[in-house]
Amino acid sequence: MTRRQRVAAAGVLLVAASVALCTTTAQTDAAWSDTEVGTGSFAAGSVTPVTTMTCTAGLLQPVTYNWTAPAGGLTRTGYRWTVTGALSGSGTLAPAATSVTLSTGLLGLGSGTFSLYAVGPGGWESTAKTGTLSFATVVLDVLSSCSVP
Repeated sequence: MTRRQRVAAAGVLLVAASVALCTTTAQTDAAWSDTEVGTGSFAAGSVTPVTTMTCTAGLLQPVTYNWTAPAGGLTRTGYRWTVTGALSGSGTLAPAATSVTLSTGLLGLGSGTFSLYAVGPGGWESTAKTGTLSFATVVLDVLSSCSVP
């Protein structure tokens, strides 16, 4: 065996030995295969959104949104509303609420989009039921308007 062959053989043995030392196996549990035990009853559910909503507005009137409480789904813990756009505001309502009144004092002058969310256990929310609203001023008289698609 030549010197070159001995150096090459020694190099192969060195690499093989380092691989053998670095790849020792150890017992481990994969996180996705670990056994867990749960007690109680579990069920999937969803927060049912408001489907029927109307609004009223007019000369020297606030904008009032009225709705029918949604049927089915998880038990509601309340409602959350927002107004976005040139007007902005937000708030929360009790689970038994079926209306909210918005005024220029609360929002200001301009227009915006009203969104109403039913809130369920754990803060989960339904999809939004939306409407539009606006407050305009002509001298000192305030005119409000709204719509629900």
